[in-house]
Amino acid sequence: MVSLLYRAFQNSHMQEAKKFALDVSHTFIASIINMLLVFVISIILARHLGAYDLGVYRLTYTFYGVATMVGALGIAVAVIKFVAEYKDDEVNLNKIVSSAIITSLIAGVIMSLIIYLLSQTVADLFRTPEMKSQLMLLSPVFPFILVNSILYGTLNGLRKMKRYAIALILQQVLMTVSTVILIYRDFGVSGAIISIVISSIVMSAYLIYSCRGYFHLILDGYLETTKKLLTFGSQMFGANLINMINLQADVAFLGYFLTATNVGYYSAATGLSKFFLVVPQAIQTVSYPATSEYWTQKDIPGLQKMLDKSLRYSALALMPAGLAIGFFAEDIVSRIYGQGFQQSALPLQILLLGTVVFGVACTSIGGSLAGINRPDLSLKAAGISAGANVILNIVLIPKFGIAGAAIATCTSLILMTLIFGLMTIRTLSIKMDIRWLAVVIIAALLGSLTFIVGIQFFNQYLLGFVILIIYTVLVFGIILKKEDINLLISTICSSRKR
Repeated sequence: MVSLLYRAFQNSHMQEAKKFALDVSHTFIASIINMLLVFVISIILARHLGAYDLGVYRLTYTFYGVATMVGALGIAVAVIKFVAEYKDDEVNLNKIVSSAIITSLIAGVIMSLIIYLLSQTVADLFRTPEMKSQLMLLSPVFPFILVNSILYGTLNGLRKMKRYAIALILQQVLMTVSTVILIYRDFGVSGAIISIVISSIVMSAYLIYSCRGYFHLILDGYLETTKKLLTFGSQMFGANLINMINLQADVAFLGYFLTATNVGYYSAATGLSKFFLVVPQAIQTVSYPATSEYWTQKDIPGLQKMLDKSLRYSALALMPAGLAIGFFAEDIVSRIYGQGFQQSALPLQILLLGTVVFGVACTSIGGSLAGINRPDLSLKAAGISAGANVILNIVLIPKFGIAGAAIATCTSLILMTLIFGLMTIRTLSIKMDIRWLAVVIIAALLGSLTFIVGIQFFNQYLLGFVILIIYTVLVFGIILKKEDINLLISTICSSRKR
């Protein structure tokens, strides 16, 4: 389905649509493989080490994600934008990439020292002594991971998505394989942390090799270019950091108010819910630099159609899948993580609502404001949402536990979606018909209500499958236009001929 994205453009945009389809396909394949491999790591940790060690890993990994975001300073996101703009200007391209690499290397070394020195403080804050050793093991990774983000950004900005996808897959495969080996060698959580460091170092060498023909390291104009990167990147840094807080505040507050074991149970729920962001994130990876190109060319009709297709195809993938996981959440969690994880089912069901809405209407077009050089608006939307998230977590977790964390995150994601959507429509001066989205959401809520009431009288699995079939047919009928159906048929026929 994702491989069809953007092919329904007008004839004047057909070549670009095909490029988009191919780019998104590469990114989607890499994203789904990576998500599955991350999932494998969490399952291994849960089944072989238990909820507590899974919680320790998740707390450490969350802190790692925040530290990486802080150290990156938004430069990697700025690189994507400026590389997309200067891809035909060798001089400026070299300046942008060189300045970004040098600055990220310096920031990485500083971040490594900070994490090493603060490891005991962080462990004390979360009352989890094991975090100290894990953070100390993790500290050397930051120079490598920050430089890698610049090289990934370079490939993304140049829209070398095949190389980009291969690199992502290789890194995750390497991390997963080394994690499995080290855990079975009784390294415990430390094995998973060491694997992050190993895979990042190896990928630095691989990415440098892959990008060697696209730029040359120079020092010319370093200060001026770095200032330019930081000026734009600081706004994106603020938005991304707040988004990180928005998505990870639940884990941090669970670790603070409750225990690592509770974090482990909650991680099982979030691990499954994050699958629903794979498709929209794959779309955003390509649509962000393309939005900048459309806006620069003043091609508003093309931009509007791209955004419309992004929303429609994201909904097509996420809505039926979200309903299916919601119906059978307890069985799915128990079969994947083991019988001790049944209490992860309710948080998963709550998270699905927010994640699906956020994925469809926000993540898929999440780079649009930055693409037109208005990252400040993304920052405002994320700030309001994150503030609500923090307050709700503080209020709800002590009273409702992991279900309270899920409610807080769900509410903040929906709030973020509403604010971001309004800002996007107003700022880009586009007309978006979202009546179809309201219809499929209402239909999903009615289907859920029917399921909840109906299982009192009918077999749970039979009722669930009947509702899912009806809902899926309805969603396809509402979302797919005639041009989409014709394109789907022609694509299938072309594939058969080959």
